[in-house]
Amino acid sequence: MASTTDIWAVTPVYSATLLRAAATVAGAGDVPLLSYQPLDNGAGYKLFITSVGDSSGMTFTIVGYVVGDLTNTPTTEVMTGPDATAESSANYYSLITSVTASGAGTGNISIGTVVTDGVALPRCRLRGFYFIATAGAGSIALTLDGTAASDRTLLNVATPAIVQSQQMSLPGDGILIAGSAALSSFGVVVNTAAVTSISVFCS
Repeated sequence: MASTTDIWAVTPVYSATLLRAAATVAGAGDVPLLSYQPLDNGAGYKLFITSVGDSSGMTFTIVGYVVGDLTNTPTTEVMTGPDATAESSANYYSLITSVTASGAGTGNISIGTVVTDGVALPRCRLRGFYFIATAGAGSIALTLDGTAASDRTLLNVATPAIVQSQQMSLPGDGILIAGSAALSSFGVVVNTAAVTSISVFCS
């Protein structure tokens, strides 16, 4: 018999300006964000930094709590500024303490999220999801501990090439998301651009 527990939902938002609207970084120092905890229940995003010009001569130091890390210790990550393209952080953050620039950037710089990075879920059980598809075929995937080709795929669902919404409930206790290392247990849900909206239900 399936266990009865509280259910919580994650509805990720993907926008290049979700955490910081496009603006100049005039010099070294703190880079204020619009939100330091964009999701609840320990879920999180990678930081996606976009620069209009070549800002590869500067760095961004991110301090925050990584999704799935049970040590309750902040992680520090140093990112090289993007060179007129965009760069994603190596880690998924459930809570960001600070973002600091080493110097001035070139052109406007924004910080947000991108659909190809997906959303990271802490150790939990995936119970189901609801999505809205477009006229193009797409997919929804749940991987263990990241989005690299070597990461284990726990679930991969093809979405129809038709504009419609669907809800899928997983049988039994759902899928347990737990990494191989006790201190870094998380899963990543990634949908293609053909899925315009998704809500994931966990416990």
